[in-house]
Amino acid sequence: MRAKEKRTGMTEEQEKLFHAHTKKKLEKYFWAAVIFVLLFQVYNILYALYYTDFRLDTQASRVYMCLYIAISAACIAAIGFGCMLSVGKKVSYNKMCLNLYTAFGCVLILWSVCMTIYDQRVSDNLSIYMTSAIYVAGLIYMKPQASVPLFIFCQAFLLKGFSWTAQQGMADNYGKTVNTIGITLVAMFISLYRYSNMRQEFLYYLDMELKNKEILAQSEKLSYMARHDALTGLWNRNYLMEWTEQLFRSNKKQRAAAFMIDIDFFKQYNDVYGHTAGDECLQKVALAMKNLRGGGILFRFGGEEFLYMFLDPKEEGGLFAEELRRCVEGLRLKAANPKSYVTVSVGFAEGSMDTEEEYRTLLRKADEALYCAKSSGRNRSIGYERTGFLREKARMERNRESAADIEKEK
Repeated sequence: MRAKEKRTGMTEEQEKLFHAHTKKKLEKYFWAAVIFVLLFQVYNILYALYYTDFRLDTQASRVYMCLYIAISAACIAAIGFGCMLSVGKKVSYNKMCLNLYTAFGCVLILWSVCMTIYDQRVSDNLSIYMTSAIYVAGLIYMKPQASVPLFIFCQAFLLKGFSWTAQQGMADNYGKTVNTIGITLVAMFISLYRYSNMRQEFLYYLDMELKNKEILAQSEKLSYMARHDALTGLWNRNYLMEWTEQLFRSNKKQRAAAFMIDIDFFKQYNDVYGHTAGDECLQKVALAMKNLRGGGILFRFGGEEFLYMFLDPKEEGGLFAEELRRCVEGLRLKAANPKSYVTVSVGFAEGSMDTEEEYRTLLRKADEALYCAKSSGRNRSIGYERTGFLREKARMERNRESAADIEKEK
């Protein structure tokens, strides 16, 4: 594996990606090349038939016709195999498509050599080979392992053909030899340069893709950190501000329920068990509340305080507040007092949330309800509507206690 990677400059996985990338990039050029060659040969066949009055009564016309039909058949076969491979989903089909491109290029240039040598009977025309060599080098995918031996073989075949025509007493071959060697070297250089450039471009493309993914991952990480609490993973107050601003911009009439949750005696918990245990306690409480399927959004509001927000609440607030309280109590986490468990107090309020002012009023009401829940004994849930009654009850109790103290003094 390492020897192959060192030789090709790519890993096996990169080679597969290169095949897929190159096939996608060159596919349209290959089809254009094949269709162009096919149409040109159809024209040659029709012209040969017309020129000989559909008789093909000479050996030359029959040879040319066979050559035209042969390359036309190669084009049709390439189109057929290419269509079958293009609709396939397997990764190996990409490499097979590229091999098909190479095979067609080999057939085309070998055909042009045969045509060129046969043309030497009557002319010094080299245009078919020269055009095909540049055509294949510039448009057809070929590895160096295929292109270099192919061009060397074609040049040797041409020289052998020129030698045969010289023995037949035809024109001098010096100019043709120089021209074909020159065009062969140019075509070989173009093919090698193009293949090397494609691989370099692909490696550059992979490098850019990797950097883009790293940048995107870093951006997503920063975005996550900006919106989430690092300890509990819940949404933080930054996202709360963003979320509410989006609601206000929507100009949509919204009714909302806000639940303020506070862990009871959390300072004492930290003093007894330490801040590490306190962090673990926060994480467990947050996870328990997050797993409730209430359909709202849970935020860490600050310290040991959480905020649960609902839009268009379908459930009566007291029921969900009790669910929140019970799910934390059900964790059975030892509190600062070993004889009791960690609990939460919940205050909730409902109201409109169309503007920022209404939103702040809603939070203030929920916070007042939470204060009442904590001041009236903790581990309970209270709605804002009950806060007035509870405060009046507390005031009356304080008055009775004061009256009793005065009576004792008397």
